[in-house]
Amino acid sequence: MNWKSVLTWAGVGSFAGFAIAVATYSPQGNENFVYLIYAGMFIGALLGVRYPIESRASACAFPLGFAATSLLAGLWMVKPVAYNDIYAFLAIVMVIMILVGGSGFFDMFLVPLTYFGGFAVAMLTFKGYQPLQGMEGAVVGLFTVGVMGAILAFFAVFGRWAFTVAKNIPGR
Repeated sequence: MNWKSVLTWAGVGSFAGFAIAVATYSPQGNENFVYLIYAGMFIGALLGVRYPIESRASACAFPLGFAATSLLAGLWMVKPVAYNDIYAFLAIVMVIMILVGGSGFFDMFLVPLTYFGGFAVAMLTFKGYQPLQGMEGAVVGLFTVGVMGAILAFFAVFGRWAFTVAKNIPGR
């Protein structure tokens, strides 16, 4: 079993579950649609076992999105977090993604989806924790790490690819 493929597909599946949950959301409707994130993650993991793909950065982005969001939520539970701390989390995400690098174009373009999938799973994990919901700026800070983290993770992988290509230009 290729764990990188399973992680990549699980991230894409949880992102798809999030997108479907948002599309079916209504204020008067059933809140259980949010659990489509878990269902998507599970179905994605099964697809990863059945249809393996070669990935490196997107496989790292899924647990990284989950870990960054969970660690920041845990930090919010202990003390109020300043925006400098949030930016430090984003810088760590970028450094990790630059070091990992993508294994190809497909892998590079899956990075924001899988990172955001990890973020969605972590946010669903902390869904019922009321003290976190009541803190001013906590949810906004977590969404900043989720959305900006996905964008910056893509640009980190893209930047590494661009510098690698630029390094090889004089040899041509």
